[in-house]
Amino acid sequence: MPEEGQRVFAHKYMMKVTASVIFSVSSFISLIFMTRYVGEAYGMMMWGMSLVATFNAALDVGFHSANIKKVSEGKDLNKCVSTYLVIRILLSALTILLVLVTSLVMSVLGSGFPPEFWAVTGAFVVFYVIESILMVINGTFTGRMNAGKESAVLTVSYLVRAVFLIVFSVIGASAFVLSLGYVAGGICALIVSLILFRSLKVRLVRPAFFREYMSFVAPLAFPLLLIATVTYVDRILIGAFHGELEVGYYTAAAGVVFSVITIGMVMNGLLLSHMSKLNKEGRLEEARNTLWTAQKYLAALMLPVTVFLLVFGNETAVALFGEDFADSGPVLSVLSVGLFLNVVAGMLAQVLLSSGRNAPYARSSVVYGFVTALLFIVLIPGWLSDTWAGALGAAAAVVAGSFVYVVLLALTARRHGLFSIYPRIYIHVAVATALLALLCCLKTVFEPSGILWVVLLALISVAVHTMILISAKEITRKDVEFVRETLSPKNLYDDLRNELRRD
Repeated sequence: MPEEGQRVFAHKYMMKVTASVIFSVSSFISLIFMTRYVGEAYGMMMWGMSLVATFNAALDVGFHSANIKKVSEGKDLNKCVSTYLVIRILLSALTILLVLVTSLVMSVLGSGFPPEFWAVTGAFVVFYVIESILMVINGTFTGRMNAGKESAVLTVSYLVRAVFLIVFSVIGASAFVLSLGYVAGGICALIVSLILFRSLKVRLVRPAFFREYMSFVAPLAFPLLLIATVTYVDRILIGAFHGELEVGYYTAAAGVVFSVITIGMVMNGLLLSHMSKLNKEGRLEEARNTLWTAQKYLAALMLPVTVFLLVFGNETAVALFGEDFADSGPVLSVLSVGLFLNVVAGMLAQVLLSSGRNAPYARSSVVYGFVTALLFIVLIPGWLSDTWAGALGAAAAVVAGSFVYVVLLALTARRHGLFSIYPRIYIHVAVATALLALLCCLKTVFEPSGILWVVLLALISVAVHTMILISAKEITRKDVEFVRETLSPKNLYDDLRNELRRD
């Protein structure tokens, strides 16, 4: 891959990683306050949020990816924005209708959902309407590789949300009031996004790309609907069978894992935009090197975190959330196994979508969705095992489904002559296995207690993992120089300034 292309992509990625790090830190802090001060209200909020999030994500069925791809390919920006805005308005209206119908049906059936559950869903309906508009703007930024602008919008959303959640937690607010923290963050982010969007001088015109968007989405509609459903339905099922506190244990653990995964998942939008452009120009070798370089560095970063959480999940959960949330520890250990699997699956999905292999991607996604959904149905209620029920069963189902998904996507990519898994990934897996054995031995004589010991041991684990990779020549001086140049604040600032000047 040409050095210039590698440098530009890495800088765009680092801008988005900066936002994801802010998200991770702010999420950690707000999560600590919520689990310690309003544990049950937090579980209720996540339970209600999951219903609206399921409908919202299921109805997208690939329109967001279609918009990123069309913008990155240089299609008329006015028509892209206008078309996607109309689509998002229609989808938001449909989400509101589905929530209303669901609440009416549940009321008629006399379900056990408490009144506060529906108050929370109302707050999140407002939040996801705001998010729909943000998706239009941020999707345009992603397609244009304006990572700096997108990161600024996301940073505002995360920070404002965290501040409100912390304040509401300390005063012992209800689940509904906690939900308003999300709404406040969304409103502030929308204001910032509209200010940054003005420089693009986009005019709303007659939406003329419905056919192009629909042709992209058609083979993806059912698979992505299924994926969106299994992404959020676990919380709904846990709440229905085991109550809101069990939802709290699960979402607390999932929050830690998602904070780490985000560092890799922010790559997806950039990969789709970057690789679509490279595929269109026939620069396939550069596209391959982009993917493999990303997998290599993310494996070096995420696998030691996976190993540490797998061994010290209980200690991490207690340090973060307190003794009252100790039950989230085993869930955290299980979910950590899916950390890198989720990131790799996201990357392979972009390989298929950017090359126009929508139908093969769809078939793999359908299998993954059905496997995960079936595992949810069997494990969460406790029909198969009382031990692997509720939150722990959901975690096991998520990890098993993720493994199946990676295998399917890798085989599909190879079958179509595309690049998939980084060839030397086995070195990273072997090093992670050695670290696992080392930490298991350490745990027999020492268990960290308190947040400082947990953080220190986690950093040592990453350092040991990195040193072994260096000794195995998987990390070289060239890699160190590349990372140093990528992380240079001056270079990042120059790229951001050029991005703003270009518009």
